[in-house]
Amino acid sequence: MSVIFQTGYTLPSGDEPLTHARIAHSGNWLSGGTVSASSTAADFFADGPGTSLTYEKWKPASLSATWEYDHGIAAEVDYCVIGAHTMGTNGNTLQIQYFNGSTWSGVIPSTAITSDMPIFAIFAPQTRQRWRIQISGGIAPTVGVIKFGKAMQMQRPLYGGHSPLDLARKTTLRSNTSTRGEFLGRTKLRGMFQASFEWDNLTAQWVRDNWRSFQKAVETEPFFIAWRPMTFSEVGLCYTDGAGAPSNTGRRDFMSASVSVTGYGYD
Repeated sequence: MSVIFQTGYTLPSGDEPLTHARIAHSGNWLSGGTVSASSTAADFFADGPGTSLTYEKWKPASLSATWEYDHGIAAEVDYCVIGAHTMGTNGNTLQIQYFNGSTWSGVIPSTAITSDMPIFAIFAPQTRQRWRIQISGGIAPTVGVIKFGKAMQMQRPLYGGHSPLDLARKTTLRSNTSTRGEFLGRTKLRGMFQASFEWDNLTAQWVRDNWRSFQKAVETEPFFIAWRPMTFSEVGLCYTDGAGAPSNTGRRDFMSASVSVTGYGYD
């Protein structure tokens, strides 16, 4: 499970259905605050998950452990995304919390993480200054990216013709064979995912209100996408060479837009 919902989550009035993609990008996640951790193992970085550089990871020195983001002022948040982590491999339990002024309150219940797939936690909007994740159980994991913010909600759903990112593996292999063709093993050089997302029948006003911010965000940093969160749990931590320019479809007030992505690899 990599899409996690708040217990009893109800879609807020005016939100797009949960069959529509949710996207977290640098134009809608919180930045500029301060980070801290309950502990950090040697050669790792408490502030690593505050950037999008997946190789600068945080690893707690012991469990249970917390990693906190303090925005400095209250801001509205309806998601937490976590990527480049090993919580599934390491058998950890995750909780996401906010500070209510006196104590820490859980917005996402304690959840056993069973995969290293990126996590997209969705909850009712909360206007808070301080947020944190709490990790317990198993052995100490590494975590590369943690973000909180207000998600971009796509105006139209995806389904027909879309290849889910988790199934769109692009692995580079090198096979070893003997002079007589005996199979001597194989080396995995790199693993990643590649897919495209295409949306049609977007209103021109929606595109002008939302797509430009997304285009600018992905020029500099990766983004997270849950393509159909109510139905499927696939979440991608993706980067792209640029979100495509939207085009008019010939019907009044409608446009189409697409983006081709490479996703962070995990087993």
